[in-house]
Amino acid sequence: MISQEQFNDLVVNVLGRDIEDNLSQKKAILAPIDESQYLVAGPGSGKTTVIVLKVLKYIFVDGIEPSKIMVTTFTNKAANELKSRTVKWAESIISYLDMDYEFNLNELIIGTLDSIAEEYISRHMDVEVIDNFTSSAIMMQTLLKDERNNDKKLKQFFKRMKNHQGGISTSELNNQIQSLKERLMYDMIDFNEIRGHADKETVIYDIISDYYSQLSNRNLVDYSLLERNFYNLLSEDKLESLHGICVILIDEYQDTNYLQEQIYFKLATFAVRNQGNITVVGDDDQALYRFRGADIELFTSYLDRIKKSLNISPTTIFLQRNYRSTSNIVNFVNDFISLDDIYQKSRTTNKPPITCADNKKDSLPIFGMFRNNIEELSTDLSELIYKLKTGEKIELKRKGEEYVISLGENPSLALLTNSPKEISSYNKKRLPFFIRESIQYKDDDLIVFNPRGQNIESTEIVSILCGLILIHIDSKSKVQESIDNIPPRSKKTLRMWRKHAENYLSENELTITDIKEDKIDLISLLTTITDSISYLANESNENKIYHDIIKDTIIQTNNAINTDGYLTANQIFWHILVPIATGAIEIDDDLFDFSLEDNVNIMSIHQSKGLEFDIIIVDVGSDIYNNQVSSAFKRYPKDGGMSYNIEKYINTMVNSGYVASSTGRDEAFNDLIRRYFVSYTRAKKLLILVGLSSMKDGYKGDFQSNIKIQNVATGWSRDGKWHWEGLENLIQL
Repeated sequence: MISQEQFNDLVVNVLGRDIEDNLSQKKAILAPIDESQYLVAGPGSGKTTVIVLKVLKYIFVDGIEPSKIMVTTFTNKAANELKSRTVKWAESIISYLDMDYEFNLNELIIGTLDSIAEEYISRHMDVEVIDNFTSSAIMMQTLLKDERNNDKKLKQFFKRMKNHQGGISTSELNNQIQSLKERLMYDMIDFNEIRGHADKETVIYDIISDYYSQLSNRNLVDYSLLERNFYNLLSEDKLESLHGICVILIDEYQDTNYLQEQIYFKLATFAVRNQGNITVVGDDDQALYRFRGADIELFTSYLDRIKKSLNISPTTIFLQRNYRSTSNIVNFVNDFISLDDIYQKSRTTNKPPITCADNKKDSLPIFGMFRNNIEELSTDLSELIYKLKTGEKIELKRKGEEYVISLGENPSLALLTNSPKEISSYNKKRLPFFIRESIQYKDDDLIVFNPRGQNIESTEIVSILCGLILIHIDSKSKVQESIDNIPPRSKKTLRMWRKHAENYLSENELTITDIKEDKIDLISLLTTITDSISYLANESNENKIYHDIIKDTIIQTNNAINTDGYLTANQIFWHILVPIATGAIEIDDDLFDFSLEDNVNIMSIHQSKGLEFDIIIVDVGSDIYNNQVSSAFKRYPKDGGMSYNIEKYINTMVNSGYVASSTGRDEAFNDLIRRYFVSYTRAKKLLILVGLSSMKDGYKGDFQSNIKIQNVATGWSRDGKWHWEGLENLIQL
């Protein structure tokens, strides 16, 4: 072991991290082993550095064995980065001191809660964890059984949950039943109790019950059930290997659900018993996952909750110095987050504003680009992006001031939108489509990276891959055409796949041999097909992602349902091809294991969480022309939407006296404010807001001119006040 003074010196001189001028960071890092902490970490505040240095301090100063330290974070990618940096810095210290360190640094328990739960559960239970696709595929089978997807009461229930806005497809039904199922698990609701209270919606609980029966029969667990089993084993004190835990560090705690909180509190009893601590790190202003069951109050009320549950009194530390953004960007986001008075009530008590570590006076202002229509906007924005990425100096004069935008060659850049889809559900081209088209026309070497821009089942590589599977297992379409009770869209997709594959075979003068026996080694078939189209996967990073997702999905689903090494054509259709065709696959951000620096990146605001770019362009309304109710949810909410309604339904069902602590409209407003706060705080050097001119200047109605469009992103608060009227606070491009 070394002294705290030695460690402090090593942090500065060996690791190159000067914590002397940031007392909040220093206090968090050098805390005694038995001090639990509540770290409220603003954007760009160096929280990853703080977490890593805390771990190293526990190891080298306090002498805690790596195997007694647990760190959890939100994604596998973040967990891998945390572990990699911790081990690398630890090795640097060991090398510098020429230490003979006896413990194995790889025994640090660092991962997502799910990955850690899977590791420990596998020692006690013979189960296989299935991914979201396999879970969705099994749920889809139970939904389609006896044509329950056409049940009028089922559709009416979920239409009511979405406030009767539009119809509801089979795919959407499946997604919403999945969401309800997970919400019941994450809120630790007694399934039989709520099922007993159900009225017209009892079919939902029949579907969920059948789903769990299928999992049980095959020794499978999904992620929510995995966490519940982990909690049960902890409650029954069956995980003795965790009794020695001394330190629990939890990142992104603002996106924790109730079940996860209870797991962490169980683990905390071990740490405190061993004279250790539990420390949570998060930021209520960056909470984005309420729709997945996360509860922001678990973070904002954390001090009271852990005191009441475990009699622990954590030390509160605010990490608010921002090392990412310029002073103008920091001032802009501080202003934005303070506009709505009601929102302030949902924030952590006594939360200070963000401060800027770099107060250079020559930082660029916040810019805006607003045009009359999507074509003008996309043309001018593409030209601007091209100039910025190629290092061209941009000079302009506005309001008597001269501005020069010069960020050098190839600065990192991302366009953030509510949805990165290039084609709308109404088959209308959106801003991401036009940006891709314009940029690629200008320069083939400038890559537009938008893997979520298309539905994965409609991409060329997936169409060919799945189409070749179709032709191999059902060359004459007999099985395909005999399948009833699947959505028309899915039937259309299956036919499209087959046509793509037939064209591929014809163009490449290839033939295939039919599989005569209805006993198919799917993995061997998949290997043959993916090997034959590997060149397509190498054409772009997007293609590689699509290829790898489909391949991994098919392999995992095969492993989950396969009992003797073979599947029938019918099984492959129902368990794999139909769910893919129905749109059950989501792209996992953990697959983005390559640099985003060189691309023109287009992504949703949720995707951008945890990332940073030199240039951030935020689409605040390229597809919003007026104040129509249909766009209210993404600019100025009228109600709580699906997440709030499901929340209210569950609580009312299990507690007849339930009274919501806030309205659905308020919850929706808070979510939207947090979403745009996250988007604006991704920018390091340059922040640009873009949209249609009507967003800035208003529009003309049938009986009224200059109608203003209310939009949280452009500075409106829920009391109807426009704080940034005319967007005069932006320098217009």
